Amino acid sequence: MQQTFCSTVLYEPLYQHEIKVLPCELELFQCKTLRRLKFLSHYGTASLFSPIMHSRLDHTIGVWSVISRFFPEDLELRLAALLHDIGHLPFSHAVEKTLGFNHHTNTEKLILEGEAATILQKHGFEPKRIVALLNTDTPLTSKTKFLGADHFDSFLRDSYLAGDMSRKPSDIINSIHFSGNYVETDVETGLVIMEAMVHDHVAFLNPQAIAIDGLLAKAVSAYAKYHEVQLSFIEGLTNYELIHHLQTSECERVKELMNIILWEPHRIIISEYAQADAMKVDVKKIYDKEVLVLGKSITLFSEEAVHKLEKIQNLMKTFYVTYKR
Repeated sequence: MQQTFCSTVLYEPLYQHEIKVLPCELELFQCKTLRRLKFLSHYGTASLFSPIMHSRLDHTIGVWSVISRFFPEDLELRLAALLHDIGHLPFSHAVEKTLGFNHHTNTEKLILEGEAATILQKHGFEPKRIVALLNTDTPLTSKTKFLGADHFDSFLRDSYLAGDMSRKPSDIINSIHFSGNYVETDVETGLVIMEAMVHDHVAFLNPQAIAIDGLLAKAVSAYAKYHEVQLSFIEGLTNYELIHHLQTSECERVKELMNIILWEPHRIIISEYAQADAMKVDVKKIYDKEVLVLGKSITLFSEEAVHKLEKIQNLMKTFYVTYKR
């Protein structure tokens, strides 16, 4: 299926495999709740200044295809994979924590209510069971330090599309399997996956992206205050709709911030040292995951894997952002 979502077979181009689409999945693919993800960038605000433009729907399809390939009979897990990101805000993680949102909570609400719940129930699935899967350790999203399908796809997809991978994802997918809930492979393949993890973190934790995240959060807050609306107005928007709201605002502060974000990011000044009147922005989270080799952490077999984890952990920094007037 060439992503028209009107067939019973889907070809996933990153992994170059075909997955049979089940009736409930097909209907979910066609619903607005899932289609909205096509208009949210997986790369967040970095998509505004880089050539990397893939969507959160592309990622969702990838995760679902991995789960469906390795766990074809686990129908509830397949549905959880399809719905695991539907609560994301515009530009994915960009403004989430700064403005007090939680996309996991939003996702649960959308699964339990509205069109997703209606489709699930129509096909005999209980929405609460899908939510429960998202809150436990499964092959979809590992709650431990080990790698599950969700982050596996993120690391490979982002890094491959950035041109930072030495092996194609279609090769790597043929070299892994799941040991319980976690990705297991050989040391050589494991190091390629972990290198993709490093490249991905370096890219999406680029100081420029972190700075624009902070400026976008300020623009949204200023918009909500000026127009006397709740911050929650952004929850169901796409990237384009949020930009339209902010660009057409009569608030001068919002106009100024959006001009910098969209047209003059070269004015942004970033420092690791505190400065007067600078906006403080933090790297809020990293995903330092490990693959399994022979049922154990790869770090027990490879010193290089240990160094890769350290590279990611060293990215936890605070930046101070100003801009040229």
